[in-house]
Amino acid sequence: MDAIKAEIEKLEGFVAEHDEMIMKVFHWGTKAGSCYHYGSYLDITPSLINELAKYDLKLEAFMAASDINYKLIKTKQIKHPTQRPDLHYNITWTGDHIGTISDNDITCWFSYNHTKECEHIELIYKNRPSCSDWPDYLNGELKPWFDALWYDIKTNNRQPRRFNLAQRIGSHLPLGYKAYSDGFNKAEVQRTLKKYAYMTQRGDRYIVSKRPIPQEKDISTESLTEAVALLLKMINYQ
Repeated sequence: MDAIKAEIEKLEGFVAEHDEMIMKVFHWGTKAGSCYHYGSYLDITPSLINELAKYDLKLEAFMAASDINYKLIKTKQIKHPTQRPDLHYNITWTGDHIGTISDNDITCWFSYNHTKECEHIELIYKNRPSCSDWPDYLNGELKPWFDALWYDIKTNNRQPRRFNLAQRIGSHLPLGYKAYSDGFNKAEVQRTLKKYAYMTQRGDRYIVSKRPIPQEKDISTESLTEAVALLLKMINYQ
């Protein structure tokens, strides 16, 4: 976008304004067109191409020569993500590409899946899962974070990884319970210092036990939701 902006502003009366995602171009105060950056290419309105052509700037030729990938779209196809001006958030990636996103109002874990069959981000926020492809979250409070995460993921080619077991349990626990990691596939869940239980994942099964190392007689199930229910029951009967 910086290269395009510099080229456009060589023309008299043209001004280009952009953030990390959207650039708007004005000619003597009148909007001439827009382009939108989301990943490996630019979406550009034909009106911008046509307006610049009137002043002998062949933008498509310039982008081709500069190895800038693009496609032409109608203005209404450009999605303007709602980035609330009062949000000053930070994205922190850990070594295994699971991360946190936080500011004064929100702190949560996140992971993401990006395959041919599925593309979504999951945030664990206030002990509850929130998924980017759930309708309730497409335009809700968390949308600015989903937008920022997708931008970072796609522009930096992040590789997806799963939550560890404690983080996955955390999204199913009632308020007041805490899950601690004891390895990627092991977790301890506490209600109080004296009320706790353990879960271990072995293959497709989840084992619930009173001890860190499960025994053959301990209960197991293939359903994480059912395993959490059994674990909570074990804690509450102590």
